[in-house]
Amino acid sequence: MLAYIYKIHLSGSRTVLWRSLLQYSTTSPTAAPQHKCLLEDYLINSLGFSKPEAIFVSNKAPRLKPIYPSLAVNFFENLGFSKTHIKIIVSSCPKVLWSNVDKTLKPKIRFLQDLGISGPALVKLLLGYKPLIYRGLDSHIKPRIEYLRQVLNTDERVVVALKKYALLLGNIEYEKVDNNVLLLQKYGFSKEKVATFIANSPMRIFMTSPEWFEKRLQLVENYLGIPRESAMFPYGLKILCGLRKSTIDKKFDILRSYGWSNEDILRMVRCLPLFLGLSETRMRKSLDYFMNELGYTPDYLALRPFLFTLSLEKRIKPRNEVLKILSEKNLNTRKRDLGKAMCLTESKFVQDYLLPYKDELPDVFESYIKKLEQKYRPL
Repeated sequence: MLAYIYKIHLSGSRTVLWRSLLQYSTTSPTAAPQHKCLLEDYLINSLGFSKPEAIFVSNKAPRLKPIYPSLAVNFFENLGFSKTHIKIIVSSCPKVLWSNVDKTLKPKIRFLQDLGISGPALVKLLLGYKPLIYRGLDSHIKPRIEYLRQVLNTDERVVVALKKYALLLGNIEYEKVDNNVLLLQKYGFSKEKVATFIANSPMRIFMTSPEWFEKRLQLVENYLGIPRESAMFPYGLKILCGLRKSTIDKKFDILRSYGWSNEDILRMVRCLPLFLGLSETRMRKSLDYFMNELGYTPDYLALRPFLFTLSLEKRIKPRNEVLKILSEKNLNTRKRDLGKAMCLTESKFVQDYLLPYKDELPDVFESYIKKLEQKYRPL
């Protein structure tokens, strides 16, 4: 009967290898060295383990039960895991190799897939929280998913949050999370806004202390000058949760070095706090171009912070070159407004600023279209 089972699960040279391994793993302790050697060979030859890594994993192998590591490996391969991914999981959780695929692994994976996590997202989740492999489905995973449902209201938001932060399936400090949710509500967040904020920034709620979190809420109002009733308040909170105040101070200093007043700075921040997430290098390049090359003032730019979030090379400069040529040829009857032109979709920009003058400026039209083709060319 056992020989028949071998033929179902295994083939070729591996049949002989695992028939021997099964024999050694279910007999006397004197067979242990041979049993370990076979498992080490499998890990080295099939998953690319080094000799020390293979020894570490083989030392975790049970001695008195059948071991079919290829079953677990095949299971993960069928889910889309690469050999490298499987090696990472096995290194962290060696006993996954001899887990019962049908009773232990499949139910967990099926539960996550039914929730809406599959393919690359499933791979990322399991790599992000590797202990999930041996956590109990009913005792650990389901209770945490149920709690996340209560906080986030929908399964869609639960999936979004888990994709961003797999450790939500770890050990949750429920009291801490509940207190942070109450703080958001204190600052005027509706239940829907709370759920949206947590889904987009789960780590900020689940990992920070209420004391630290409350200080960030206060800084949004008192430091960034964003009223709590503003639609930009959650974005200001996201920035202050992700950046140190000293880092933001440096960015304010950069703006001041270009002649911006505190009022200009706060006006921009109130319009788009995520502007502060730009690197100092990118901020300087944009300021140099907009102010030193094009001559725009802080007054103009402070009300159009989105300009700083667009690519200088792929959008700003190519479109500005078109505007400049049209202006020089007196062909553009529209008011030359950089902000308005940059807001348009590519098709709308071509329709409004290029097609009407295609015959007069065929080279300009062709040049811009070629740049578009290069921009959207698949890698």
